[in-house]
Amino acid sequence: MSETALAGAPYPLVPIDLSPSEKRTFRLQLASSVAAGLCSGVLLNNEYIAANGLGASVWQITLLTMIWPMSNFLSVFINRMVESRGWWGKAFLAAAAMRVPICLMSLSASVDVLLVLLALFSAADSVVSPAQNTIIRNCYREGRRGVLYGWAVSFFTLISVPAALLVGVLLDLDFQWYRTLFLALGLFGAVHAGIFWLMTRGLPDTPRGGPASPREIARSLWEVFRRDREFARFEAYFMLYGFAFMMILPAVPFFAKDYLHLDYGEYATAKGVIAQVGILLLSPFMGIRAERMHPFRFTGFVCLALAAYPALIAMGAFLHPQAKLLFYAAFGVYSVSMAGVNVSWNMSSLYFAPPGQEATYQGLHITMTAVRGFMAPILGNLLLQCCGHVSLFGASTGLFLLAGLMYLRRFSQRKRLGL
Repeated sequence: MSETALAGAPYPLVPIDLSPSEKRTFRLQLASSVAAGLCSGVLLNNEYIAANGLGASVWQITLLTMIWPMSNFLSVFINRMVESRGWWGKAFLAAAAMRVPICLMSLSASVDVLLVLLALFSAADSVVSPAQNTIIRNCYREGRRGVLYGWAVSFFTLISVPAALLVGVLLDLDFQWYRTLFLALGLFGAVHAGIFWLMTRGLPDTPRGGPASPREIARSLWEVFRRDREFARFEAYFMLYGFAFMMILPAVPFFAKDYLHLDYGEYATAKGVIAQVGILLLSPFMGIRAERMHPFRFTGFVCLALAAYPALIAMGAFLHPQAKLLFYAAFGVYSVSMAGVNVSWNMSSLYFAPPGQEATYQGLHITMTAVRGFMAPILGNLLLQCCGHVSLFGASTGLFLLAGLMYLRRFSQRKRLGL
């Protein structure tokens, strides 16, 4: 569908004509947002818990930032199997079980144990995230998907902001609160996956056929990129964005700790409050814009805006009296831009995916996250060790700009060709 056609469709900011099945799914999606928001309050602070409280090294923080993307490496294979065999219920019950062991962190003060348990916790996302697209396409009508997803993200952020701030306050009072916080993380993580299991009830549960062995699945997935060159381009440009974003993840907590000397409350304010406000307020609007605009154009604009995020942090190294203010401003830019990136990351594959292959396309997208998640933090750590914070943040700024320009260039080419 062309962007012109999309722009002419009515996309209300507050849909009021939802069908009974859409209302049921949306209520469950809001419930899952509550559970995910409570989890996020801990997860947004886990790097600082490890670096400032548990004495993690730079390389351990690098590994910590790699856990979530690397845990998704098998996402596309798992979801191709689930999608072709209708194993939705089994997959989500397994995901819930994988979330529980993080509770064991309440008995440990080891960063290595934390890394192992977080890897298992994050692996559950390899099922949850792709299946969300299947739910959105099957349970919501076109013209409602973006805004309903946006409202769910806003509701998630409404919970995660005070949760993250509360985590920071508790850790400042007594760092040993981290033990109770990880118990809560395991509980609400399992509840989150369980709610998704309820949402998948009613989805096709009969096998659709298709490749069964890992080799056949890998061959069929390569065919997706060969057949759908526009999706392949989208993923190539998203790889640039992903490198820009992930390469600075190991540096941010150490910049906050060593340059800015932030306490847990200040760090939670930056990453858990300021960084989430734009997502809270703008996600429904961004959902509408994403559904009306072509993914190349929409994602290009948000990548260009994100370039200011590492640039402002880097400026703090030269303007030390204003360094904290610039750090907070950087997360303000991040907040607004990530409202768009979150929608693009979760929904753009729907634009390209044929009916019945939503989870496969999103699984491919997530697997690409694992690829860059392996390389980008290591590259960022090497740049940090060899060249320092400023060079690393400068390289990130350049990659954000390049990604945005490549997206907009391709959109212009498509427009000239009448695509």
